[in-house]
Amino acid sequence: MLANRTIHICLFFLLAVVPLIINPTAIDYWYKPKIESVYALVIIAGSAGMFRYLFCRPPLAVHITPLTLPLFIYALSAIVSTVFSVSPRVSVHGDFLREEGVFTLLAYVVLTGIFSHLVESESRLRLLIKGLLVSSALVALYAVVQYTGFNPTEHFIPLYRLKEHRVDSTMGNPNFLGKFMVLVLPLFMACFLGATKRRAKLLLASGTVLCFAALVFSFTRASWIGFFISLLILLILSRADVSQKDKRTITAVVVCALVFTLAVGMLVSLKSEKYRGAFYGLIRDKAAGFTNVKEGMGVATRLFVWKKSFSLIAGRPLIGYGPDTHEMVMKDISLRYSRKFNDSVRVDRAHNNYLDITISQGLFGLGAYLSIVITLLVWLLRTINREGHRQKRLLYCGLFSAFSGYLINDFFIFSVVSVSPTFWSLMGLTLAIKELTRE
Repeated sequence: MLANRTIHICLFFLLAVVPLIINPTAIDYWYKPKIESVYALVIIAGSAGMFRYLFCRPPLAVHITPLTLPLFIYALSAIVSTVFSVSPRVSVHGDFLREEGVFTLLAYVVLTGIFSHLVESESRLRLLIKGLLVSSALVALYAVVQYTGFNPTEHFIPLYRLKEHRVDSTMGNPNFLGKFMVLVLPLFMACFLGATKRRAKLLLASGTVLCFAALVFSFTRASWIGFFISLLILLILSRADVSQKDKRTITAVVVCALVFTLAVGMLVSLKSEKYRGAFYGLIRDKAAGFTNVKEGMGVATRLFVWKKSFSLIAGRPLIGYGPDTHEMVMKDISLRYSRKFNDSVRVDRAHNNYLDITISQGLFGLGAYLSIVITLLVWLLRTINREGHRQKRLLYCGLFSAFSGYLINDFFIFSVVSVSPTFWSLMGLTLAIKELTRE
C-alpha cells in the first residue's frame, strides 16, 4: 500500500541517505541540508503513519516502549526551556551554525518514535541496517580519499583546506566524523561476526577497515577512546558467541585495518612535502595532549571550559538558558579562552554533551536525557541475556557497544545534526528489532 511504501522510503532515507548529504554550493555545506532533510522526512513519514493508523486496515499498531515516558519528559524539558529561554528566537530557530533549536530536539524524539513503530517487517529492518552500513562505508571512503589529498568539494570555496591534514568527509568536522565512526564501527563488527556467507563477511570486513581508517584519520582522541571502550565491551558481551575460528578472522580484520591505515598514512606523508611526517606527528601530538593539563590544545582547554561551564550552570540550574543559546551565554568564557590560550576559536559549546544539555535545558533536561540512555542500555543488557538466537544476540551486542562508545565520546564532544539523527534513529530501530522478533 502507498502509506507503507512512503514510510519505508522515508525511513531508509533518514538512516542511509541523510549522513551522505552535503551541499558544496551553499554557505553551510553540511548541517542545514541534513537537518532540513530530517524535518521533511519526519513530517512525511509521520503523516503517512497517522494516515495508516486512522484509515488503513489493519491499522498501525501503537505500543508503549521502555523509552516512551523518558522521551516525553525530554521533549517537555526542551519545550519548557524554550518558553523560558534567554533568547526564544534562537531557541526556536536554532543557532545558524548548529541548527539545534527546539524543533531539532523534538525531531530527535520523533525519530526514535517513528523508527520504533513504523518498521513493519524483519526484511525491511535488515534492509535499513544494510543501508546504514553501506552509507557509513561511503562516508569512510570519502574520508580516506580526502586524506590522500583529493577533496571533491574543495574547489567550491578556494580558502577551504583540510586543517592539519585531518578529514571531515560529509560530517563537517573531524570530531563529528570520529563520533559517527564510533557509532557505526561496532555494528560492522557485530554484523561481521553474525554473517554466514563469505561474500557478506568480505564486504563487512572491508567496511570495517575503511571505517577504522576514517576514525584514525580524523585524529580525534575522544573518538579513539570511545571506540576502544566500545570494542572492549563488544568482545566481553559476545565472548560466548565467538568461536576460535571467529577469533582468527577478527584478528585478521584488525591486522588488515592497521596495515591499511598505516600504509595510507605513510604514503601520504612520503608523497607530499607539505605533509611529510604529518601522520606520525599528529598521532604523537594527540597522544602528548593527554598528559598536558595546564597548556596546549587538548585536555587543558577542555578542563578550562568545563570549569567555567559549571559556574554558568549555577546561574540557571533547573531549566537552563534555552536550546542552542550556548554562544550567547558563553561569550565571556570564549573571551577568557582566547586570552588564556591565544586562540581566537569560537567557544559555543562546553565540548561535553552532558554539560551542554545542562546549560541549555538545565538539570531537568539532563535528567530526562540520562533516563533515556540509561533505560535503553539496561533494557539492552536484559535483552542480550534473554536472547537465544546467536545472530540477533550479536546484533544487540553491537548496538549496546555502539551506544556505549558514543556516550563515552560525548564526555568530550557535543550533539551535532550531522550525527545525532543517526543516534536517535538507531535507538528507535533497536526497539523495533525486539518488537518484530518477539516470540
